[in-house]
Amino acid sequence: MSISKKITILAVLGAALGVSSCKKYLDVNTNPNGAQVATLKTLLPAAELYVGTAQGVDLEIAGSFFAQYWTQSPGASQYHNLDQYAPGQDAFIYAWNNLYSANENFFQLYKLADSQKSAPYMAISLLMQAYTFQLITDGWGDVPFTQALKGQYADGHVVNPKYDSQMVVYNGILAYIDSANVLIAKGGIAPTSDDLIYGGDQTKWQKFANTLALRIYMRMSEINPTAAAAGIAALYANPTTSVFIGPGDDAVIKYGFSAANSNPLYAEETGLQNYQNFVASNTCLDTLESNNDPRLYLFYEPVSGSSSFAGLPQGLYNGVAYTGYSFPTVYVAGDAQNLNKTTNFNSGNAPVNFITSYESLFLQAEAAARGWSGAATGMDDSLFYQGIQASFNYYAAQLTDVYGTPVTTSIYNDYITGALGSGPGPWTLYPATGTVAQKVQYIIVQKWFAMCGNQGFEAWNEWRRTGYPNWFTYSVSSIIGSTFPKRLTYPSNESTVNSSFPGLKPLTQKVWWDSDPGDH
Repeated sequence: MSISKKITILAVLGAALGVSSCKKYLDVNTNPNGAQVATLKTLLPAAELYVGTAQGVDLEIAGSFFAQYWTQSPGASQYHNLDQYAPGQDAFIYAWNNLYSANENFFQLYKLADSQKSAPYMAISLLMQAYTFQLITDGWGDVPFTQALKGQYADGHVVNPKYDSQMVVYNGILAYIDSANVLIAKGGIAPTSDDLIYGGDQTKWQKFANTLALRIYMRMSEINPTAAAAGIAALYANPTTSVFIGPGDDAVIKYGFSAANSNPLYAEETGLQNYQNFVASNTCLDTLESNNDPRLYLFYEPVSGSSSFAGLPQGLYNGVAYTGYSFPTVYVAGDAQNLNKTTNFNSGNAPVNFITSYESLFLQAEAAARGWSGAATGMDDSLFYQGIQASFNYYAAQLTDVYGTPVTTSIYNDYITGALGSGPGPWTLYPATGTVAQKVQYIIVQKWFAMCGNQGFEAWNEWRRTGYPNWFTYSVSSIIGSTFPKRLTYPSNESTVNSSFPGLKPLTQKVWWDSDPGDH
């Protein structure tokens, strides 16, 4: 892994300026504004921002295309390759580099914190390494792990790290979480504002650890259900590890209104002269409409000059008019023109979500539906609706922005009871007496709604794992026929520099935990 040959230590300002698929990082080794001496308070936010940029730009874009939230605008051409299912070898090189750079920083943070006897910093470092390595392996499959981050002479000078199987990576990151749990219990001097996610709050980091472990075990549900069930049962059996992220505990990085501190996706759009590359995919937009879902207004804008919505079939960007479509909203940083309903929101200050309360509750609902959590009968039903309500609560201010009055609770109730249409939307009617498969389908579909444009990569992961929603359409512009992308492409620098590189993998080759025998 070529990027492990040096440690990139980035000043907070430099990281906030962002990395996109169109911009290269400012190398702090020559940047006079870069941090010349690594400290706990510079390594932590820099590393978190690396993850925020990778997840907020390339992974969000690819995820939102492959999860069929967005498709290419006919008026632009930047992401034709995603709709064509033909990303080049370096389509995701910046995400790869940023995520490994993040983990290099977290690795050095751990060593420095250990030398200063700071257990909270050590715990956060391990948790964020676990989180970031999961992003990497879920995107690319087999990746450098056990020999990664050891490019420095002091760390072994491993410049050609081997590629580990996903199973090895998953076992390793679960071990990181276990070690972090021990460190959190020790207490000590914790970060404050230098922790951009939780401000050093160790109680919330504990919930993050528990929820991340739940996510990891659930990802294993189809490939190794025995291990997944045992791991989840152990989480719930321990009072320390059975408290998960809930409303108000969302793990996010928030951004401001200034150009120097804007959402990285909007920074990407600005770098592309603010061309509107994204429009609504009919796959999601039509389903939200048919389900009488008021979150339609959170995730998509009405067509300019009207009150109606219009998307495109996935990949249908040729031979159609350039205008007359719904864009993603400023609330998910998808409006390149940065148009806002009021002065309270714009694309620049949309957050990047790591783990949300609604994701957490839907994971808990699925664990209960599968009978793995030890929850009382019917608890999956309650958690399903709590997950939906958490999505509404997360966007309370934005719903107020859309509707003009604080109506979060009432609009959620109207959605569930069917007061917004001729009756409850079909995907609000949880099959409490149904089969496990039916319950999982409803949970994943509602998770897919909630993650529209704000956790696109995770939504794509869950579709690959479960096959839900099961009404995705093949892109009209696909050049690989009737199949879907199942992984990201390795960057060219791995094939040219790392002698341990195992070779290119086709986009259609499934990752380890994607055990579905068909093409979903």
